[in-house]
Amino acid sequence: MFRKRTVATLAVVAASLLLQYLPKTSDAFAGENWRVPLDNPALVRDFLQPSADWSAGHRGVDYLVTEGDSVFAPSSGVIRFTGLMVDRSVVSIAHENGLISTLEPVCGTVFKGERVSTGQQVGSVCGNESYFSHCGVKLCLHFGIKTESGYLSPLYKLGELSPSRLKPWDGQLRSFV
Repeated sequence: MFRKRTVATLAVVAASLLLQYLPKTSDAFAGENWRVPLDNPALVRDFLQPSADWSAGHRGVDYLVTEGDSVFAPSSGVIRFTGLMVDRSVVSIAHENGLISTLEPVCGTVFKGERVSTGQQVGSVCGNESYFSHCGVKLCLHFGIKTESGYLSPLYKLGELSPSRLKPWDGQLRSFV
């Protein structure tokens, strides 16, 4: 009896410790409305979840843009930062659900602390002579979303993620229709 109780207690302790390290989900709000921050989006690079916080990955999505394109708030919130960060202009928005979206390179037309609505123009695409786009020779808008526990693909909030496709274990293609 003592052994069963000890094993059960250890299992509960282990489970509670494990739950502390699992990613936290963001709360959904009924009034939450997300949109692509551009009028004519052309996705050129997808989100790539890093295996650890310090590992390589792509913590957002990139859209092909041209200098001067208007950039809009992907969801309502409060401007958290607008200005130069290292070699690029950045606009960052804190949203009601605890998420933080980041748009770069964007020269902001809004000020820190200002409330913005979904679809409101927050700036325009701008580079400078020292900025080198990570999209190579093309200019792209990087759109990222950070949660309390890490980064999230913006495509998740936009409802644009493709469903998973499972491959049979034996490698044979089958139709389940």
